[in-house]
Amino acid sequence: MTPDRLATADLLRLALDAIHQARDVEAVRLLQRVLEREPDNLHVQYLLAIQHAQLGLFDRAEERLRAVLEVLPEFVVARFQLAQLLLMRGTAKDAREWLAPVLAQADPLGAYARGLSAAAEGDLDRACAVLEAALRLPQPVPALAGDMRRLCEQWRETATA
Repeated sequence: MTPDRLATADLLRLALDAIHQARDVEAVRLLQRVLEREPDNLHVQYLLAIQHAQLGLFDRAEERLRAVLEVLPEFVVARFQLAQLLLMRGTAKDAREWLAPVLAQADPLGAYARGLSAAAEGDLDRACAVLEAALRLPQPVPALAGDMRRLCEQWRETATA
């Protein structure tokens, strides 16, 4: 059956499968199909932004994350992802502003936010220490934990180089 004939829920399921299997281009195509049918679906817009970031399309990712957060500013994970993207792009001040509401959380996401905030302040040693402590907590989002582990490794490599 072609994607045009699938129900929207089935398209979304296929997109999520593609995301979990790192088939990013396929995931983007499927998410775009879902958005054609449901243009106001903020969850799908968020997922598409994350896939754009995965593919290195940072401008698109940032634009879409900002649009999602304009409608739903309390979407904490989207705030975190936007701050991470901004930090990677060298916009530390803007990243810290987006992280502010997340910093007080006691869960791993809050700890990751505190690590990113330390990195935004230029303290990569403290950032990695905070991230490594957070990685010892139970992880509700294993993919995010993997991202944080890789980010810390990247910072450590940068510091050594």
